Amino acid sequence: MHKLVVPKHSSVHRFATRALYRALLRQCAKLPDAPVELRACKLHVQDRFNRYKTLQSPSQTANSLKAGYEALDLLYSASHGNRKDVRRIKTIISNYQLAKQQKAEWQRALAKARPPKLVSKRELKKRENRRYRELTAKRHPDAEPILSRPRPVVSGKRQIPKLVNARGFPFLLFKKPQSKFLSAVLNSKLNRRWRRMERLKRLEVELPMAMDEDAWDALTGHEEEATWAEAVKSSLKEVQEKIAEGDRKTKELAEAMWKVVLEERKLAHEETKERAEHTVKKRA
Repeated sequence: MHKLVVPKHSSVHRFATRALYRALLRQCAKLPDAPVELRACKLHVQDRFNRYKTLQSPSQTANSLKAGYEALDLLYSASHGNRKDVRRIKTIISNYQLAKQQKAEWQRALAKARPPKLVSKRELKKRENRRYRELTAKRHPDAEPILSRPRPVVSGKRQIPKLVNARGFPFLLFKKPQSKFLSAVLNSKLNRRWRRMERLKRLEVELPMAMDEDAWDALTGHEEEATWAEAVKSSLKEVQEKIAEGDRKTKELAEAMWKVVLEERKLAHEETKERAEHTVKKRA
C-alpha cells in the first residue's frame, strides 16, 4: 500500500502553497488603484487561503492549487493592462462581496427568528452566587461578632450554624454561598500560618549550617560571644512560639464556636416545642 500523505503535513506542499500565496498578494498590489473591487482583491485572497488551508483531501488540494495558479495568471494579465481580465476580476470580487453580504443578512435574520435561549437553573445559580460574592466583598457595617450568638430572639425559624474546618481554621457557616469577606479572612490566616511553617522549615535547615560555622570559627580562632547557632535558635524559638500561640487561639475559638452551635440547637429545640404547643392550643 502507498503511504497516505496529508498535504498540510508535507514540507514540500507547505513551501509551494506559501510561495503561491505570496505571489498572489504581490500581484494584488500591482493591480490598478482606481476600482474599489480591485482594492478588495487582497482581502479576497486572504479569505480564500484561510478557508482552504486545512484541506486534507489530495484531490481537493490539487483543485485548490489549480484555481490558485489560474488566479495568479489572471492577476498577472490584469496588472499588465488587460481590460478583459480587469473586468473579470471586478465581477468576481463583486459577486464575492454580494454573497458575503447576503450571508450576513441571512445570519442576522436567523438570529432574530431564533427563540431566545433559556437560562438554565445552574446558570442562574451561578449568577446569584457571583452577585452575592460581589455584595459581600466588604464587611457589613452592622455585623456582630460571631461569638455574640446565640440571639435571644429571632424572626422566623432559627438557623443552626455548622462548625466548618477550613484546613485547620474553624468558622461558623450559616448559609451558602460563603461570603467573599469571610473567604478573604480565612485565606489571610492560612497564608500567614503557611509562611510561618515555611520559615520554620528553613531555619531547621539553616541550624546545622550555623553550627558548622561556629565550629569553623572555633577551629580558626575567630570565636565570638554571639554565635551563629544562637541567632538561628532564637529565631526558631520565636517562630515556634508564634505557631503554638496561633494554634492555641484557633483551638479556643473552635471550642467557643462549638458552644454557640450547642446553644443554638438548644434554643431551636425549645422554639420548635413552643410553636407545637401554640398550634395545639389554637386548634383546641
